[in-house]
Amino acid sequence: MFDPTAASKTILLIAAALSLAFVLGLRRSFPGRRRLALWLAVLFGPCGHLYLKGGAPYIVLLYAAWFGLLVATPLPPMVSGLLLTVLSGMLMNVRLHNAKPAATENTTSQP
Repeated sequence: MFDPTAASKTILLIAAALSLAFVLGLRRSFPGRRRLALWLAVLFGPCGHLYLKGGAPYIVLLYAAWFGLLVATPLPPMVSGLLLTVLSGMLMNVRLHNAKPAATENTTSQP
């Protein structure tokens, strides 16, 4: 008999690997694009935070918040997953806002 849980575990693992590869590939091909970083955080949730360097602590923070939503609230898992996506986008916006601007060259000539 076919066990759907075994297939869904494999599909989830493949989907997670593909999303990681996609985000990290974009990070390598198109680094430092703010709008892309925000869209990746919304589309891929916590995985999208890997587009910017130093994203691992934020992924842990988001999954801790999601665990809190699942345990502390009577919300269905699908709704808490949607809230995680919104929270991921909001956190990426804060990260982008607090990021230091890129160094600019001084183009003035000195005598």
